[in-house]
Amino acid sequence: MQIQQGGQQTVFRWVEYGYVSCLLFVLTQGPVLSMWFESEKQTSKVALAPQLATYIAFQIPAMMMAARQKYSRSDLQGPLGLFAALCVWFLASSMWATNGQHTAVEAVSLTATFISGVYVAQRFSLREKLVLIVVAMQPGLILSRFAIAQDWENARSIEGFWVGIYFNRNSLAPVAMVSVIAAATLFIMVLRNTEEPFRAIKLFVLVDVVIFGLVMAVRTESNTPFGGLIAFSAVIVFWQLFRLQILQRYAVAAFVAAVVVISWLSIAFQSKILSLFGETVSFNGRSEIWKYSWNGFLERPFAGWGWLSAWRSWAFMRMDLWWTVEGTNWSHNAYLDLLLGGGVVAVVLFVGAVLWATYRVAPIGSRSIFDAWPIAYMYFFLAMATQESFIIGNHFLWLIFISVSVASTRKQDQSLSDVHH
Repeated sequence: MQIQQGGQQTVFRWVEYGYVSCLLFVLTQGPVLSMWFESEKQTSKVALAPQLATYIAFQIPAMMMAARQKYSRSDLQGPLGLFAALCVWFLASSMWATNGQHTAVEAVSLTATFISGVYVAQRFSLREKLVLIVVAMQPGLILSRFAIAQDWENARSIEGFWVGIYFNRNSLAPVAMVSVIAAATLFIMVLRNTEEPFRAIKLFVLVDVVIFGLVMAVRTESNTPFGGLIAFSAVIVFWQLFRLQILQRYAVAAFVAAVVVISWLSIAFQSKILSLFGETVSFNGRSEIWKYSWNGFLERPFAGWGWLSAWRSWAFMRMDLWWTVEGTNWSHNAYLDLLLGGGVVAVVLFVGAVLWATYRVAPIGSRSIFDAWPIAYMYFFLAMATQESFIIGNHFLWLIFISVSVASTRKQDQSLSDVHH
């Protein structure tokens, strides 16, 4: 009886692995957008409802599983509770939003992906997450490379950048870079474990995945994921330096201070920094968009315009200098979208959650380099969010961010066991 029950649990576990891999693949968004692209050409209408239905349908099992999990009071009082409060605030913002219908849809989507991220956080260890991420990223990257080689419609941008099935280089590039950082971490894990089954084969495959992902990211010519990679690497290096016992009591405070200082320097000297990447402050028109978003926030500083409502409302798009941002649908900066969508309240909740999560996942006292991966991914995500609106529902980056930010102590301890054995 026990053997039969154990076998059923093993089968269910593999079903979960398959499901989460498919979920992450779908939430890279390119597959869903490509699937509905042909129908859009037939009807000359954007298939928003079918796209949304597809995303939500894939997340329903994750939300049901998350609802069945047990949560301690400390879990709910930590970053999980603050992120949940942020979602509730955005749901509530549909009552005062300038485009309430759109806000309701976007807030529900954000909440659905948040809950899916909580499910992944509670059910999988660090190593399992890394494997699932690597597996989930490959189909989209392989399909994109095939589309480019076969010269499919929209596989390259007008400028010649690689786009694949993602319709935008800033959508393909994060998929490639997340694959790189997950596969590189797994490579080091396998390399260090001399008793790893099929070690040589795994190392060969992981090297191929890293190289393939880097090539795909480079050929998009998008700087956003490389900025994220710099942040990711800097966080790993920082926590390696603070492994000394005498420094660990000051580690979190020093880390937060370093993030604040580096962020300020990046803004103060952004012209010189961008010039290193061949860009200017006004690249892609973002500077005008950011100024317009900031002015919009000043119009409604406390509660905002409603989550992602501003750019789709007449009142906002008719402020002074509206013609400089005509045709824009978001701020191309997640933090400005937070300010616009939920005002100061949203930013306080988000910053509080991030700081609390930083304290929770900081690898203080750990001797394993791999325990720095969750906090490194957090700041990889936060760095990229300065250039694109990645705090958004139905997106794999937001799901992974939540999954590492709210992971329970139990799962963090389990991830240590996975690495050392």
